Amino acid sequence: MSKREVFHSSDDPRRLPISPPGTRNIPGVDGLWAANLDKDNLFTQIAATATRLYEQSPVTSSAQGLDRLKAIARLRSMLDAAEAAVLADSYEYAVADAVSQGTQESLLGEPEESDEGQSAYYYGVNRSDESLIRSCFVAEVAAAMRTTEKKAQDKLFFAEGLRHLCAETLEALSIGEITTKSAQEIVKHCQDLAPEDVKLLQHTLLPIARHATDSAIIQRARKMRERLHPKPIEERHKKGAEDRKVTYWHEANGMSVIQLYMPVEKALSIINTVNWHAVRNLDSADERTEQQRRLDIICDALLDGWPATEGTALKARVAVTIPALEMLADPKRALADLEGYGPIPMGTALLIAKDAPSFIKVLTDPWSGAAIDVGREKYRPSRALRDLLRHRDVVCRFPGCNRPAETSEIDHIDAWGNGGHTTRSNTHLLCKRHQMFKHVMGWQATYLPDGSVNWRSPNGVMCVELPGSVTTVQNFDFEKEQTPMLPTAQLDDRVRRVLGWVEPPERETG
Repeated sequence: MSKREVFHSSDDPRRLPISPPGTRNIPGVDGLWAANLDKDNLFTQIAATATRLYEQSPVTSSAQGLDRLKAIARLRSMLDAAEAAVLADSYEYAVADAVSQGTQESLLGEPEESDEGQSAYYYGVNRSDESLIRSCFVAEVAAAMRTTEKKAQDKLFFAEGLRHLCAETLEALSIGEITTKSAQEIVKHCQDLAPEDVKLLQHTLLPIARHATDSAIIQRARKMRERLHPKPIEERHKKGAEDRKVTYWHEANGMSVIQLYMPVEKALSIINTVNWHAVRNLDSADERTEQQRRLDIICDALLDGWPATEGTALKARVAVTIPALEMLADPKRALADLEGYGPIPMGTALLIAKDAPSFIKVLTDPWSGAAIDVGREKYRPSRALRDLLRHRDVVCRFPGCNRPAETSEIDHIDAWGNGGHTTRSNTHLLCKRHQMFKHVMGWQATYLPDGSVNWRSPNGVMCVELPGSVTTVQNFDFEKEQTPMLPTAQLDDRVRRVLGWVEPPERETG
């Protein structure tokens, strides 16, 4: 193992488009005035929010408590922003100090007279090596913050990304507009992107992060990075498949964990097969839980060769995006969306789909990416609506819920009994648990024109949940009761033919 492998972070900051440490601008370098202004921006809101929380009377109702919790969450975001800025700046000073001390000795040169210089020569390291400086600084941070070096290393990576690359994200975090998790996802998915693509990523995700849940950001950040990545997904998927492996570790109470790192299409095929057997021919005398049966099936299959049947292979649904001509314009960079996972290479999707019994044609909005209609040549309208919701919503539409569409059900936003219609503008997918929340516990949902749903909790907490297929909200104002509709796609004869809504013209025969 090389010294670089020993001392270098697995979260390589060089995968972010930022300049090397020691060359970055920090407020202190620009003088005391700039440093104080930066300090005010980072800590004034913290002091004001903490003071308001301190001066408020004790909580006397659930609504007051929820409002207080929102303020505490904002305060936590502000503190994490300040921590990131201080951490990134401190590392810059650590690098600058190492350079100013003149520790530029060569590994093959004469050792310094000091004990440190003699030891560096003995161990064969250069004390001004950036990897070594970083490793030593991370150890100090871990000691100061009483955490592990791995966590301190992750904090430093996040801090550098916020401070030196994602300034808009740092600003939003410092005033409590977004959560730390959302900020971390934005920085994480800036890796390998060009600076202009990082700006686009922030411009697209920050409006969502100010109102939606962390899970919404995680899903959209991953999809955006896949589309903006300079290397085609086919190439990265092939490299990932070459890195497939099995790892394991031991836990307490005589238990262990086995982890498989493999292509997603194989992982989902295995899970689908196991789930198929777990719910098939249930014995009333079998007291095992479903999770226990699933694990026992895997053990039986690996150790005893049972079950011998092939089970159920992964059946993919291939969506034709209209009017996005990605596959025709650049097949290598075209992305498919694997239900239950997200973006995968188009070639992989075609391999999965070769045995699919049917195809679903989906029309998406060219501005937002939201699914807005489906082809109907093979299905009754009710099935077509289900297909539309499946592709539009992707997961349960309750805030923060990631249960897949296949385990959710169509729910009327305005109840059927109160005159609500079974239309795309009055239906969304909800899992059984959150249907109960809506119909029994007092949660209220209001449909917005773009397909998003404005949720109101029993105590008045508001949250906007976007459809899973929406990738941008730049044309929307969340503060308005009704947001304007995006420009609609033009349904010309060619698009209608692709959707199967009109028959293609018959060719004249000679």
